[in-house]
Amino acid sequence: MEHKETYLGVPIIVTTTQVPAGGWASEAVLIEAGRPVAVAGTSEVVYESEEAARRAAVSAAAGAIDRARSSRGKP
Repeated sequence: MEHKETYLGVPIIVTTTQVPAGGWASEAVLIEAGRPVAVAGTSEVVYESEEAARRAAVSAAAGAIDRARSSRGKP
């Protein structure tokens, strides 16, 4: 299932999928300057619920956004 989120004005698309083992996996994609940028590390883990998988993907995306902002510094 696809979920659309926003963090600090950056659109995030989270996709959750049920795996054959019965858990849930997720993947987050940031939309930066109109181009999709995948956030690595979220799809390898299987979660007990779809909500837990969604939260983990949003958290990973928020972390990537925060790291990118801190590396740019103040204008």
